[in-house]
Amino acid sequence: MEKLVYGNTRIVTIKDKPIISLILHSYADDDKKKILNVTANKPRIILDIINACKLPQTSSYRKINLLIKNGLLVPDGQIPRKFGKKVTKYVSLFENLEINIIKNDISIKAKLSEGARHAIFRMMREKIVNFNKKQKASSLKNYQVIQTKVISMPTDSMIPFLLKGGIIKV
Repeated sequence: MEKLVYGNTRIVTIKDKPIISLILHSYADDDKKKILNVTANKPRIILDIINACKLPQTSSYRKINLLIKNGLLVPDGQIPRKFGKKVTKYVSLFENLEINIIKNDISIKAKLSEGARHAIFRMMREKIVNFNKKQKASSLKNYQVIQTKVISMPTDSMIPFLLKGGIIKV
């Protein structure tokens, strides 16, 4: 995997076969492709995504949850609703994809959406700040706290791939 940086945009070349398969299967499904296209430039709540795509609710929720699990839809903040309830907005990880096939070698050049980059940075910052707050609170006591909770992300998600490749840095 290589990463190319042009100005403020981030373009990534993905050569990892399981990740390519995940992306191709997601974009091959017409409903998932609509969902990802609708959220490419503007974060939306799930109900707005379903209405914009004109899709049935039951199957859409299942597909949206799968896209979230796989890291292709990224949580991008929350908006307040009635009675103090907050609803999460989601943005597509990619703004643009270019699929290259040369003989049996497939690669994807992907431009990360700006909204997704900012959302991932916010999530990581919140994890670090929350961890530091816990550390400070525990350091007031006279014993050392060892972190036992590991931040878990599905192994088939795009986010660990982007972190591991240095595409998104803390």
